[in-house]
Amino acid sequence: MRAGRRTLLLWAALLSSTLLASAARAQGPPVAACQPTPTPVVVKPDANAAATNDAGGIRVFLYDAEKKPLARKRFYLLRRSAFSAGLDWASMPKRADFLQGASPQLREWLARHDCDSLYCPEFEAEFPEAVKTVPEFKRAYDDGLRKYRSEKLALKWLTVNFPLKNVRTEYYKRKKAWLDRAEQQAGAVVSFMTDDKGRAIFTGFQRGDYYISNLFPFDEGGPVWDCKVMTLPPNPRQLWAVSYVLSNSRQ
Repeated sequence: MRAGRRTLLLWAALLSSTLLASAARAQGPPVAACQPTPTPVVVKPDANAAATNDAGGIRVFLYDAEKKPLARKRFYLLRRSAFSAGLDWASMPKRADFLQGASPQLREWLARHDCDSLYCPEFEAEFPEAVKTVPEFKRAYDDGLRKYRSEKLALKWLTVNFPLKNVRTEYYKRKKAWLDRAEQQAGAVVSFMTDDKGRAIFTGFQRGDYYISNLFPFDEGGPVWDCKVMTLPPNPRQLWAVSYVLSNSRQ
């Protein structure tokens, strides 16, 4: 009788922890606060804006919590807030889910790069060293040597012979599919990459409220930003400049 009661209590505890974990994930990633500059500044008339009173532009500078430019980061200009668009946060893929069976060396090697698949150009220069230090790359290289009897071809086709198929492209495919759905739901106007100063410029779009968001955390477990922006009166054809400090996350 006591054994049966202990079993029931154990199952109840497991069920409770599972439900709590599912609920936490369904709530979505942490939300980061956006701190704009107090007053946007007029930069110059925008000669490329459409000839309508409603066309305008805005130049944004995006900084992290340490006031460093968020350089070369992907953001989206949205019609709706990412957190009120009904996005399915629970289905957002996690990189760790696609690293089943990966060695510690491979996990460390991938963590040093902001890339979603093995086919990124910046990886190729590191393949000769990775063959020496990462077991999965060594296996792929040895497999290539047996197949092609050429060191050059073994390196060239390293990703093709890579033993963990999920690591190659599966995370990239799942992430892209999730982002495609999220963009549609949130009414994405455009996606953009900041320059080396954390800057981006938008022109020729209708005056009104917009949101800037990364939609997908830059790092595993990281925050999603949801910054409200707008084209501004009195002269909507002018380009306005505003800075946002994307501060530490808050739940």
